[in-house]
Amino acid sequence: MRPSFAVDVWSSIALNALSRTRTGYNPAPKEMTQLSADSWPGARPQAFASANETCLFRTRPPQLANWSGRAQGTVVTLSAGGTETVMWSRELVNIPVRAFITDDAKHVVTFDTWAKLGYEHALVIYGEQGSVVADYNLEALLSADEIARSVGRTATTRPWLQDAIIAFDANQTTIVMTLQWGKVIRVALSTGKIGTAS
Repeated sequence: MRPSFAVDVWSSIALNALSRTRTGYNPAPKEMTQLSADSWPGARPQAFASANETCLFRTRPPQLANWSGRAQGTVVTLSAGGTETVMWSRELVNIPVRAFITDDAKHVVTFDTWAKLGYEHALVIYGEQGSVVADYNLEALLSADEIARSVGRTATTRPWLQDAIIAFDANQTTIVMTLQWGKVIRVALSTGKIGTAS
């Protein structure tokens, strides 16, 4: 029997959207992408499942967090009977908006900072025991010209992943982002090395 999880509405959105890591990424829910810079709610706990549904990555923002601070991140594996085993738990570098976890729970990739899309911590890779493999701002992933020409902007956000497709490769050694204008960014999970194609 598949274990059941007690998650709130935002966690359910995350689980539904992010459990399809092998086939692609359904961008943030419509209600999230339409939020203006001044209408982001306070950050809430979220849970992200691996494609095989045996691993979870949970984030819990600081108490009473609004748009700043650092979340606590926890990776757990799930047995067939629903028993959870904590693999690691640590303070993250930010409060991430989205995340992917590999089927073996060895890597977690987070995207963007709550209410500050497309600035610092645009992509962060965590390795075993929560070690930070890579931490990139948007300028490390896209050129200034690409950001100016192809990325939308509000007063406080640059939603660079809008309408993007994100997935692990077949071996789950690389995270692959296909942006809405066709640019492909590949980042190796073990090293953080960036490869691109236009």
